Amino acid sequence: MTVNVTLPSGRTVNIATKYGANHFINEGGPENRPCTFVSQNLGPVKQACDRIYQRRGRNPTDQEVNDIGLLYTMASELAENADYKVFDEIPVNEIQMYMEHVLVEIGRMTEANSNWVRTGTLIHYHEQLLIGGLIGLVMHRIPAKLALEMDLFGTLAKFASAPSTMEEDAAETITMIVANVVISTQVHKEGLPTTAKVFAKLESCGMLAQFIRLSVVSPMSERGILKCYDDLRDCTSLIEKKFTEDQPCGKACKEILSRPIFHRHPVAGKLRMIASYTSWVEKQADSPKEMRDGNKLCRKCNKMEHSTEFQKNLLKCSRCKSAFYCSKECQVADWKAHKPFCKAVSSKATKVMRFNEQTIYGFVENNYFSILKEIVKVSIETGKSKGDLLLELDFYDSSKNGRGAPALQTPPQFKVAVSKGYFEGSRPNEPDWFYKNVDRTCYNANIPMFVKSMKDLYNRLTDVHLFVLARPPDNQGFGVYRIQLQSPIKKNHMFSQDTIDAATKAIQDGNFGPISSLFGVGTDDDRRVRMALGGGLA
Repeated sequence: MTVNVTLPSGRTVNIATKYGANHFINEGGPENRPCTFVSQNLGPVKQACDRIYQRRGRNPTDQEVNDIGLLYTMASELAENADYKVFDEIPVNEIQMYMEHVLVEIGRMTEANSNWVRTGTLIHYHEQLLIGGLIGLVMHRIPAKLALEMDLFGTLAKFASAPSTMEEDAAETITMIVANVVISTQVHKEGLPTTAKVFAKLESCGMLAQFIRLSVVSPMSERGILKCYDDLRDCTSLIEKKFTEDQPCGKACKEILSRPIFHRHPVAGKLRMIASYTSWVEKQADSPKEMRDGNKLCRKCNKMEHSTEFQKNLLKCSRCKSAFYCSKECQVADWKAHKPFCKAVSSKATKVMRFNEQTIYGFVENNYFSILKEIVKVSIETGKSKGDLLLELDFYDSSKNGRGAPALQTPPQFKVAVSKGYFEGSRPNEPDWFYKNVDRTCYNANIPMFVKSMKDLYNRLTDVHLFVLARPPDNQGFGVYRIQLQSPIKKNHMFSQDTIDAATKAIQDGNFGPISSLFGVGTDDDRRVRMALGGGLA
């Protein structure tokens, strides 16, 4: 593409290139000072826009499209091609004038453009240029800062919510504007709010709910949009408060996940993870604070009580914040074994760890019967007890087409295998995501710690636990967990060997007596068990 602009010196530059954009910004103003392209062109553009909206049909003339398109194209190309530092040389008042004009025009399009409200389509070229140009603009520090301060996203949220349906290009443009302002806070940082505060602002003005709604309009999603969901995942406080079913973001999430047409959409996988986390949080909402992260147990002696007093009095490792002890004696005695795995973590990393763990708890709880049947199947095939088996989960989307992580697809994909096959001998059960055949150096550097972690947790398993290995959504390492669930009514351990044996009798012999007694004869839990296991292992 070529967008030639003449400098005051008489030289022509193509601002659709980095060289041309940088030179125009530096030399495009009077007497070779930084350019003032907005103030020089905005007057005629405003007049043209006013004339268009005074007409009954609101159709622009060719000349009006040219007058308006010149300014919008210049803003778009300079933002798209200029270096960040060079773009910052544009006077702030120039950017502010342009952003004020954008706000006015988006408001007009929302209130007076009946075609947009009816079809969700921008039919006029100058309208497409105005909205599309924001994608590049908010990648720069000053426009991003002004957009947040001037409530651009509140105006954009009203614009996005006006039509009941929206065509793909418009939806993708709006979602990319949101994704790019989030990215901008991470690229520039100075003078911009934190990513968490940006998401909070987007939620409060209604834009985050619209972002969720529009991010599935296109069958595929830009990587920037998917990354935006990964960044959102780190904002656990916002998710806990604003993604419940009675909140706009929670409603948008539920609507998408309830429609089969979206089950294989890459965004659906991101939303399932968030929904899994919020589901767990909601179920724990009435529990005392000390009980909300599940029932923790002593790392050394495996002592565990469900009482609030016991959970509250557990000692937590101040360094890694993931090991708990029932007494100082147990903590001291376990230090030699715990030391190789004890790494200092930041508060952000702690929140991510909590999100990952609660997501896994939510996944296991939501897919309990499918997991139970697979445990029974593998136990019969291998002759191994439940204590020698492991559940492998992959929450990372490694597909080139963005089709979603295996554990977040519909139906979810998971694997149950013999746990020692992960850390003994030739380790035949090692997951593909260990890079053994891709990056041997990385593999050799990390496999010793993996083996140690697996052995350490395996040796501390009790009868009530399920051994879980999971790859997190950000593909940063791996996690090993001891998961335990209790039946809601009878409070029996749902992964004990007794439960597995009872499930085996129900599946193989049709004898539901033992499993019904564990879940409560005649209860809703009992009916769900019979429905899930009644079809055998098919």
